[in-house]
Amino acid sequence: MGSKIFATANDINRWINENRQDILKHVFIYSFNGKIVGGEVWFDEYGNKLEFCPFIVKAGDKVFCKIHETKPEQCKEYNCKL
Repeated sequence: MGSKIFATANDINRWINENRQDILKHVFIYSFNGKIVGGEVWFDEYGNKLEFCPFIVKAGDKVFCKIHETKPEQCKEYNCKL
C-alpha cells in the first residue's frame, strides 16, 4: 500500500455497531472531546503500521477484499495490489 489509509468517523461507528472487532483491532482511532473523529488503518496489535491491508487476499491474478461489504470509505476508491 505504502500510503496512509484513513477511516472516517462513519466507518468506525459502523464497525462498532456491527461489532467488527476483527477490523477495529487494526484501527488507530482519533477522538476529540470524547467523540470519534476518524482514524488510521492498518496496524498490528502492538501499534506497528502494517505493510499491507490484513483483509486483502490474492487468488491467482485477482485481489479480493474480505471486508468488501463494510470496508473504509477511502478504500472504495483505492485500487489494491499485492
